[in-house]
Amino acid sequence: MIRAVVIDDEKLARDVICNYLAEYCPDVEIVAEASSVKTGYAAIQKTTPDLIFLDVEMPDGQGFDILNMFEKIDFKIIFVTAYSEYAIKAFRFSAVDYLLKPVKIDELVDAVARVRSAGPAGINTEIINSLLNNLRSNSPRQSTLIIPNIKGFEVLRVSEIIMCQADGYCTNFHLSGSRKVVSSKNLKHFDGLLEDQNFLRVHHSYLVNLDHVTGYTRQGEILLSEGLKAFLGDSYKTEFVRRFTGK
Repeated sequence: MIRAVVIDDEKLARDVICNYLAEYCPDVEIVAEASSVKTGYAAIQKTTPDLIFLDVEMPDGQGFDILNMFEKIDFKIIFVTAYSEYAIKAFRFSAVDYLLKPVKIDELVDAVARVRSAGPAGINTEIINSLLNNLRSNSPRQSTLIIPNIKGFEVLRVSEIIMCQADGYCTNFHLSGSRKVVSSKNLKHFDGLLEDQNFLRVHHSYLVNLDHVTGYTRQGEILLSEGLKAFLGDSYKTEFVRRFTGK
């Protein structure tokens, strides 16, 4: 069984999650409910749950205030939020599980399934810090990106990403300082995530940061920072030229 605590200042919101879990996730046991930062912290201390459903905004603070009270977070977290589009992008960039209010059954079931398959470790404080930084920006441009890989994850600054290159079902990130990071996610995943961060798909195998483009050649090569190059596909050429030249 997965032992869970539901923390939300709205009783109706807590009831919805608890009722959905009882019907659709019978292996999740609700061991406590709480309606504030203070009572939420006390409930976690008392019950030592495997998972918490955490509302982001509460009358006496934010859900993050609870997390800051723990030196080590050894439980999983599914954030519950009614935040704006920009904030949702921050959650996605930080690779954390979240549910939008009003909570939908299929999204709840999927989030619990990811928790179930992720192993026993809790969330890392680096991920929480990345999420907080991205939320504070209150902008469509995010500052950091969490990259899942075979070892766990890596925190990257979006500005240091020069290009992303498909490698089968994985993605190679070419970074400033001649660094390379391999993600277990495919290029399509990052194409959707980075599309409004001044990144552009220029080939079925390449996604480039336009801030790092220095030129392009008649041979169909895009020249990038630190001597890197990417191929420019014919079907992507018109949009690339428009974005690069501003014409």
